[in-house]
Amino acid sequence: MAEMMHCYRHPNRETRVSCATCGRPICTECMRQTEVGIKCPDDARLPRSARAGVMKTNQILWSLLAGVAVVLVGIPVVSLILSLPFQWLLSAAAGYGAGTLINRAGGRNGGNIAIAISAVAVAIPYLVWLAQPVISGGSPSPFEVGAMIFAVVTAGLANRQL
Repeated sequence: MAEMMHCYRHPNRETRVSCATCGRPICTECMRQTEVGIKCPDDARLPRSARAGVMKTNQILWSLLAGVAVVLVGIPVVSLILSLPFQWLLSAAAGYGAGTLINRAGGRNGGNIAIAISAVAVAIPYLVWLAQPVISGGSPSPFEVGAMIFAVVTAGLANRQL
């Protein structure tokens, strides 16, 4: 059975309905029926094109949390990718997957914030890996730097606006 929530605009009203766009709980007075489901008054009055790229605080927080997960999982994944053939192709696929994860965690709104979170979250594991030769007095391989660039660009592309 669904957990009882309270309307974000009327905290004393219980509800089991949430907005199809932002997920906030809404009461029967606040809900607006649209072609694509029940929405809160804020999301119902704006066309999708006007909302694209505009992230609410909770969506930014979910994107950041997904970005931290990408960084933590990404460090061992990058070390594996850079030890295999087809580094650029594997990096592009991993970057796009990480960007898609961050995009979906943030409510699929995309935009500049999601692109930045995705790019930074994907770049950090590569930078950790590429810093090792620099610390020991060498320089990173151009192929590894290229793989990082491919991963970062595809992570950003996963958050583009259509």
